[in-house]
Amino acid sequence: MTVALLVSINAHASEGSDDSYNNSMLSVLMAPTYTVAGTTGLTMLATNNFKPAKADALAFIGSDGDIRGAQFEQAVRFYRTTYAPPLMNDQQLAKAIVTRF
Repeated sequence: MTVALLVSINAHASEGSDDSYNNSMLSVLMAPTYTVAGTTGLTMLATNNFKPAKADALAFIGSDGDIRGAQFEQAVRFYRTTYAPPLMNDQQLAKAIVTRF
């Protein structure tokens, strides 16, 4: 199906049609690629920011919120600025860091 769509786009383009049609079709074809790339990029960014905070998150959970290590604080700041409005409080975020990363 994709090959047929590409052939029809090329045939349409060779007839001297306007460029807006070609640009819109290219956008439609590339949308899934952009979505996957963006999601993968966000996942990698989250992993890089949350993984170092695992030990601090364990300390935070074990101390019932009294111990807030530097790595955990950085992860909390990253979470609050990236996911506005935040979906989790600090305790929930610490548990998510410990179980996920």
